Amino acid sequence: MFVLRNPADLGVHYTELFGRLCLAHADATQRLQYLACRLSMGVMENSLRQSILRRDQAFYAADCVELEDRLAVLFDAGAEGCVTILRSYIEDFTNAHIRCLEAAFETRAEALPQRLIPFVPQRALPLPGPAGVRTGTRR
Repeated sequence: MFVLRNPADLGVHYTELFGRLCLAHADATQRLQYLACRLSMGVMENSLRQSILRRDQAFYAADCVELEDRLAVLFDAGAEGCVTILRSYIEDFTNAHIRCLEAAFETRAEALPQRLIPFVPQRALPLPGPAGVRTGTRR
């Protein structure tokens, strides 16, 4: 039997989905930017060391191989970091969709929507002005 539901309850699942997707996207973006900043600092440090070593030819030949290995490690770590961040983003993205579908089709009891704003009964608004001072009354 079809049960009528409040339309506001139907929208909670999609609001939760979009909120989770926005958070996952913001997390992945922030982590990728942090990784890019760290990698650019490492590459800049490497190029500065190479330019400093070029002035002294005795150390340049010995340290050039070490600096190239260090740069290769930076690029490998950057690629691995990107893969890890994107894999985490894909998992968050998929979990958000699964949770939304479970809540929309009510396949789990705990997937029922929770009210984001509790019901507050209407009451009269207080009069403007300082508390306890009546306006418009004569003594």
